[in-house]
Amino acid sequence: MKRSTHRRRAFTLVLALLATLLTTAVATTGTAAALPGFSSGHGIEVRNVMQTTPRTYVVNIHTNSVDTRALAWTYHDVIITLPSDYNPNVAYPVLYLYHGRAQSPGAWHREANIEEVTHGYPIITVAAEAGWAGWGTNWVNQSAGAQQWDRFHLDELIPWVDQNLNTIQAREGRAIAGFSMGGFVAIRHATHRPWLFRMAIGMSGGYNLEDQRMRTAVTAPLVQKGLPLDGPYGAPWDGSWGFNNPWHRVGGLSGVHTVLYAGTRHDDPLEQQAHRLTYEFHQHLLANGISNSWMVEYDCGHWIDCVARNGIGRELPVMMDVLWHP
Repeated sequence: MKRSTHRRRAFTLVLALLATLLTTAVATTGTAAALPGFSSGHGIEVRNVMQTTPRTYVVNIHTNSVDTRALAWTYHDVIITLPSDYNPNVAYPVLYLYHGRAQSPGAWHREANIEEVTHGYPIITVAAEAGWAGWGTNWVNQSAGAQQWDRFHLDELIPWVDQNLNTIQAREGRAIAGFSMGGFVAIRHATHRPWLFRMAIGMSGGYNLEDQRMRTAVTAPLVQKGLPLDGPYGAPWDGSWGFNNPWHRVGGLSGVHTVLYAGTRHDDPLEQQAHRLTYEFHQHLLANGISNSWMVEYDCGHWIDCVARNGIGRELPVMMDVLWHP
């Protein structure tokens, strides 16, 4: 009897050990399955993937649409941050983020701390390159290297993200936002292809390319990078200035939840001008029957870690009302 009891105990112990090992294996497999794999497609070649935090991946890519000489950083990276409780079997909305001139996608993480800002929200964020001074367009003069930003952002990046992650592949599943030059890019893309986005946020930007203040902001810095003055939109009389001008395409925003932000630090000349240009665009939208929200961040200068960080934080609850999400 004692020997039989010992055998039963030993057998029970073996079963318990096997159950523990199987549970651990299944949990490990489940964790591995939850991690996304990024593959090439839609004109984007994936060259390297680095996971920098449990939620964030830096994906180094190559595309023929953009020459790396056009970037402020040596490498062409897309930075993707997943929701805190990311489930690969659940479809999520995506927030596309664009940085200011002479910045890179990393500014959204190093300065605006977008991972902390989005914590707890069921949304994927994609911080993408907008170039040292790309301005969201397919450049007229590409003699200094390929700069086809409209093509990269809208024809390549969006379908590539949809290919690699479980996303809501409809306009109700996408928002676009940007700071400074990136604010212009966000509004420009939303006016050109409103069927892609349900919400657009422009922060500390300008939105009228035929305003001399905006033209100076676009062309004056180009010489610092050795870029042609007629690069983005051509000569001053070129029709590309009008074609890319959100001011003339505001009808496209009629179905897009549009929000405009600016800071109040008028001792900062960049933010003082951005504030005026943003307010003028806000009034222009209203005059054309386009509802929009005009938001002011007090004591913010032209800094992505102030206007943009606070702005995205304020708008995330609104996104949850506007966008489809789990």
